Amino acid sequence: MGGPAAEMTIGEFSRRSQLSLKALRLYERLGLLRPVAVDQRNGYRRYHESQLYTARLIVMLRLLDMPLPEVAKVVSASRTEAAEIIDSYWASAESRFAAKRQVMDILRPGVAASEMPERELPVRERDVAAQTVLTEQRHVYIGQLSWTREAAARLTASAARCGGVAGERFVVFHGMVTADSDGPVEVCVPVSHPPEDPAELAWRVEPAHREAFISVTKAHFEVPAIFSINDQLARWLTAPGRRRAGAPREVYRAGIEPLFATAGQQICDVAVPFANCGQPGSRSDLLEQADRPAGRRPAGG
Repeated sequence: MGGPAAEMTIGEFSRRSQLSLKALRLYERLGLLRPVAVDQRNGYRRYHESQLYTARLIVMLRLLDMPLPEVAKVVSASRTEAAEIIDSYWASAESRFAAKRQVMDILRPGVAASEMPERELPVRERDVAAQTVLTEQRHVYIGQLSWTREAAARLTASAARCGGVAGERFVVFHGMVTADSDGPVEVCVPVSHPPEDPAELAWRVEPAHREAFISVTKAHFEVPAIFSINDQLARWLTAPGRRRAGAPREVYRAGIEPLFATAGQQICDVAVPFANCGQPGSRSDLLEQADRPAGRRPAGG
């Protein structure tokens, strides 16, 4: 027959539970794992052997990087509720890791292939005529930008029903795209005419505008080098007499696949619609966007 649960000193409990003395004192203060007795004369603490289960549970949860408030919920919950809390936490952790993996998939090849511009690249201007475009729009974080290639392929396949592709595809950044901000982002493929059934495909008219742009090669297209291109264009637009009149976009060269382009091959133009201050003809809805930050940005940028 077994006797009553044995008590032990904090030192022995620390060795058997694999929790440091510092951790035990912290968990005592937080109410996670309190000793069964504290000697009021000398402050010596004693624990029950039965508390080793809770101590070892805490050790395992911390190995999962579970925050202490969540650990406290697990420790105080019933077995069924504790299991549900662990399941919920791990699902969230896997989702965060998947998002980080997507960022890694962009950053690793970008660092290997890209380079900072040695000097500022030329900013040019052009007038862009109104265009009918097939469009897909989605909220995406920076690690999910591969979606733009998939959307462009779908829209290009659908263009045959609208007279075929009639210009270079472009991607509009209506909001900041970072690890914490999800756009939205819009992919546009110009076509000859709208679909016969206006409800068949998503489409709109991209209004005529004047835009400033920088032509970008493969070496400057990848993350993080392209952030410098966006910064340069933003500085250009702050000059007196200029005002941003639309969301930034990347206008892609026809027939060029960025994944397979060579270092010196031109991939796209980074462009921003703008208007000269006081110049008539700019759309009011575009002007309302002028003060809203947008574009691809590094985390926290």
